[in-house]
Amino acid sequence: MTMSESLLPGDAADAPRSVRYKGEEVAVPEAFWDAEAGRPNLGALVKSHADLRRKLSEGRPQPPESYALSLPEELASRISPDENDPLARRAMDWAKKQGLGQEAFSELAVLYYGHLADGALDRDSEMERLAEALGPRAGAELAGLSRWVGDILGESMGKSPEVAQALDRLTATADGVLLLKAIRDKLGEAGLPSSRGGAAPRLDAAALRALQSSDAYLAGDPAARRTVAEGWARLFPEDRE
Repeated sequence: MTMSESLLPGDAADAPRSVRYKGEEVAVPEAFWDAEAGRPNLGALVKSHADLRRKLSEGRPQPPESYALSLPEELASRISPDENDPLARRAMDWAKKQGLGQEAFSELAVLYYGHLADGALDRDSEMERLAEALGPRAGAELAGLSRWVGDILGESMGKSPEVAQALDRLTATADGVLLLKAIRDKLGEAGLPSSRGGAAPRLDAAALRALQSSDAYLAGDPAARRTVAEGWARLFPEDRE
């Protein structure tokens, strides 16, 4: 007998221990091998697994009772999050179900509100374009145009969300708003075009008085005031002499 206590050849005694699992040969670390029994130490394996799960759960932040919509200072100066926003509330419920901590939720909030802030900047640039195109009376022009659109499409928008969405997309750009203004001004000059190609109907005295009491006329809308002036001149040409 040599100094080694093993009765096996040296290569066999030093061979790595392993088990076959689902067709794969898996090596067993020395710490999990029962040398006396010649098999894996099941107790050591189970305890190691339990310890690992405990460490992972301790290292994972627990979801807060309620999430805070905290944004970096640079982003908070551009947009104000609303904790009562239905979308924000749904996001908080989802984050709690997923076990997200406050830090992870804040990262998601920065991505979302950063996108909204970029959209708000685009809107500001479109408003600047409108102000430049409409001049000093931009506020009054936009107010009159809004009332005009509401008078024409209010009922349709109430019945069809698709109409309201289409109008939102159109008026999200300066070009879209200017297109609506051009249509309104053209209709104010010539009236609604006839489907038969005939001349547009002329306004009588009652229609002219109604137009004079409209929001557009009272707001100083040029097309409305021109229509009224031309209408009275046509009905009472002798007053111009």
